Amino acid sequence: MFGASQGIGRSLVLEFARTGSSLVLLSRNEKEIESLSAEISSKGSKCFSKKCDVTLLENVRDGLVFACEILDSIDLVIINSGVGGPNWMQSFSSEQFKQTFAVNTFGIAHVLECVIPVMKKQGYGTVAGITSLADVRGYGGSSSYSASKAAGSILLEAARVELKKDSIRVITVRPGFVKTAMTDKNEFKMPLLMQPDKAAGIIRKGIEAGRSIVQFPFPIVMATRLIKFMPNWIYDWAMNLARPKK
Repeated sequence: MFGASQGIGRSLVLEFARTGSSLVLLSRNEKEIESLSAEISSKGSKCFSKKCDVTLLENVRDGLVFACEILDSIDLVIINSGVGGPNWMQSFSSEQFKQTFAVNTFGIAHVLECVIPVMKKQGYGTVAGITSLADVRGYGGSSSYSASKAAGSILLEAARVELKKDSIRVITVRPGFVKTAMTDKNEFKMPLLMQPDKAAGIIRKGIEAGRSIVQFPFPIVMATRLIKFMPNWIYDWAMNLARPKK
């Protein structure tokens, strides 16, 4: 799992460990994943860790080589690495925009480049990429995040269509608001904020059920569908009320 050190990633690690899965944890936060790996291993499950930065292709490649050396097969790869936080146009930074895309979008691209040949060779596999319900439109104060998640969702969808013939399942996971260190930075009200352990349970069940898209909670999913097709003049008015300009 990429991005296993905190938030949804950490909860997913604990969720899959309870089912007896053998795990390899990959994250920039080496100290956290080493501690988590030791905790899981002490309870009798197989769990290993390696420092990995998804923005660096060679890091990702090394991480997957490490996993292949330890595990008999790579049945499931979860791409959870992500960054976010407020950014407003009055202080817009193209560098910050690039950094967000480096993790949220190119992180997915790097994993796909490295894992597709592995799964093609073994004849099967599942890739689950975590994006967001924020991928439907450009939200004020979250332009970099929304844009990067939209690109990630489209990339995963294209991969799903193409790789089906190779018995490789690609799942797009689109959570709503989940309480993490990242969402703690948000400057707006987050309806139906969910704890990460509950989100992890929904994600695991969705993956095991073989869904192509795992998205939740239902009321936010339906709201984003309406927002997607909302006329611009209504959308602009609503966003100015919900997220006052800085």
